[in-house]
Amino acid sequence: MTPGRLSVVDEIFLRTHRGYGLPIALQGIWRSDDAVDRVDFAAVHANLSLGRLGRRIVSPRVPGARRRWVEAAHSYPLAFEPSPIKTSEILDWADRQADVDLDPEFGPGWRMAVATTDAGGTVMSLACSHTLADAAGLVAAAGVAFEGTAPEPAPRRTSDVMDAVSLVRRVAPASVRAAARLAFEKASRRELTHYRRVSRAVTTHEIVCSSATFDVEAVLTNSEFISVVTEIAAELGEPQPIRINVPFRTTGGGTNRIGMATLNLSVTDTVDGIKQATKSAFSRPASAPGGFPAEVVQLLSDRRAAALTAAPGTARVLCSNIGDIPAAVASIGGHRASSVATRAVHPRAGRARTTTAVSAYVSFLDNRSTLSLVGTEPRYATVLGEVAAQVLARRGLNATPW
Repeated sequence: MTPGRLSVVDEIFLRTHRGYGLPIALQGIWRSDDAVDRVDFAAVHANLSLGRLGRRIVSPRVPGARRRWVEAAHSYPLAFEPSPIKTSEILDWADRQADVDLDPEFGPGWRMAVATTDAGGTVMSLACSHTLADAAGLVAAAGVAFEGTAPEPAPRRTSDVMDAVSLVRRVAPASVRAAARLAFEKASRRELTHYRRVSRAVTTHEIVCSSATFDVEAVLTNSEFISVVTEIAAELGEPQPIRINVPFRTTGGGTNRIGMATLNLSVTDTVDGIKQATKSAFSRPASAPGGFPAEVVQLLSDRRAAALTAAPGTARVLCSNIGDIPAAVASIGGHRASSVATRAVHPRAGRARTTTAVSAYVSFLDNRSTLSLVGTEPRYATVLGEVAAQVLARRGLNATPW
């Protein structure tokens, strides 16, 4: 069942829509060489409206209670492109489809669009606020909608008063213990001082979005994927060692069940070395400093919470391995996907700033990898695709750009 209350990570993504950081939306781009009937997409759209994407956030009036999910009253209508688009312009089309107002609080928080191509194929975009789902959640929601199976039941309404009491009971004792350690343990004070210093030293840039996507005729391991992206980032001009965030799936609560590990890599690092570094980083993911519970930020204002959660996002590069595209998402109405791209984009970013220069995403379908790159650094906007193509060719990877 979809969680009824927002987690700490969920609220981090919500704050970006409220002006504290860069808005983030997830987008899946589904391509087929076949002409798929509109009725099939209309059915998928209706199923999505009833599933985990068809909800929005309510802020309780009870102090200390966490924000909760309720069913959404409306969604964006299914958008059909009136005329076929050029196959060479699919990525440009997809960029436009995600650049809409996705509001997880007041809705709608997701949007689906479909177009035919001049080659007789079909392309679909499914975008949603990152607050509504993480990558695994979006893929799962799409799988249920594609299959037409029963959507998850709505989360059971729980008492705001009881939630506030429960949160305070969890946070207060742990916070008191952490404060006591600060008074008596130098290591705890050093950790908190370092965390504050990193948060204050965050360097951001105004964004200019760019994107590139490639179908690669190979199944890249996670370490190979990170290695390729490291080389692309270095070729773009990122100083080495390059600080790279690697999200991973956790068993925690909330909609976004992800943790974040950080690597510092150079192009000289081997695939085996990256594998070991990643394994080590996963064992010590980013967390609240000094033993304080992460949930303490849910008792603070958006401004203060945003300041306290800034440090884990200071890497210049992000590498997100989405994994295998499940069979449920591989076809619609009996028509097989030729490839599926997955990525995070930044709709209606305005003058928002970020520390991340390049984000990379990889997914797998039919023994092939689809690599998606999203840039925000202005000086990389005109060269991202070209540089990535050169690196892939130099590594002997047969890659076809979208």
